[in-house]
Amino acid sequence: MSIICGLILSMGAIHMDTINWILPTIAQDLASGNSTLMVTSGFFYGMMVGHVIVGPLSDMIGKKKTMVVGFIICIIGAAIGSQAGGLGGLIAARLLQGVGGAAASNAARAVGGDAGKGRKSAMALTFMQIWSAAIPIILPLSGKWVGNSFGWPAIFWLQAAICGILCILVLIFVRETSEISGKGCVKRITGEVKSCLATPEYVFFVLCFAFNMATFFLYSGSMSVAMVTELGMDNNHYANVYAWGAVAMTIFAFLGRTFVAPKVNPSVIIRALNAVQIAFAVFFAAAFLGNFADWHYMQYMLWILPAVQGIVLPVAMAQVMNASGKATGTGAAFMGFVQYLFSSITTTILATVKEGGSVGQYIGIMMVVTAGCSFIFCVMGKRALLKKDPNAII
Repeated sequence: MSIICGLILSMGAIHMDTINWILPTIAQDLASGNSTLMVTSGFFYGMMVGHVIVGPLSDMIGKKKTMVVGFIICIIGAAIGSQAGGLGGLIAARLLQGVGGAAASNAARAVGGDAGKGRKSAMALTFMQIWSAAIPIILPLSGKWVGNSFGWPAIFWLQAAICGILCILVLIFVRETSEISGKGCVKRITGEVKSCLATPEYVFFVLCFAFNMATFFLYSGSMSVAMVTELGMDNNHYANVYAWGAVAMTIFAFLGRTFVAPKVNPSVIIRALNAVQIAFAVFFAAAFLGNFADWHYMQYMLWILPAVQGIVLPVAMAQVMNASGKATGTGAAFMGFVQYLFSSITTTILATVKEGGSVGQYIGIMMVVTAGCSFIFCVMGKRALLKKDPNAII
């Protein structure tokens, strides 16, 4: 069950990694320039809204049913996207896919939160992260094959097929992990949201995780424009490089679960790896600002960020779920909302870069900001938790 839920945590990757490598080609076909990044932003906005509207359903109808509903919505969105003839239609389809992706991934993430507290939860979520990181190894390669063979609209049918397979696996193998509240959950959810927001450590750890994800999505959602459009890397080569980044993420997620998470306190892991991300971002921004950016050497740098995120993301996620108490569904939903709120804003900013401007330099600058904010909120969360529980493992 953990393996399946881990794969479902890749709803973002399923809907981005299969198509983001070919965004420069879509921009050419639709003559939409950097505005094509709104195809990514549309998905993020859908995920953001979905975590508010659909996410809490996991506490009302159960996590398993919520996943199934999410997959159905994703498949409908994919069908619309495959027939879209303009940027507006693509954005609308991506919004719908985002709503469905939020329902499925939020419920799967909450299952990990049900595993226990402290390092036990971190271990469970890290195990799920290994599988979540593994599936993107084949996503850009499969997307490349489908896109090159049948054209980029066919990639939406690939996304629909993957969601259909995951839906079947959920129906067969996933069991419900929490008590279903039924219709009376609306009042309870409202109370849980207030309770979570009144818990300082929860709020700080949500912001820590959300800024970490914003850093990663700047890489996964927008990097193809910087590397392909600006630096001249071939689309297909970028897909290969991205797949190797997923390999690095999988390996380091395994190493993190095996050697790091059981022995090192969570806040130490997060802060140390945030510092690594800041260093990466500073160099990346400087390369574009100083006109010495070149894809021939920067392609190897792109493996650093997913490797770091393979360790830090599940640890940061576990901190949030632990701080949410028993409200794992609602807690995960609010975390997802904030996560995609920040990611939507950063990608939308990139989409407004005028033709001839450097998307790459803005990616680097915003990574410095997002990774720095994650570091700060990790420190604040630690202080708030220790103030409440001096013996907490943090």
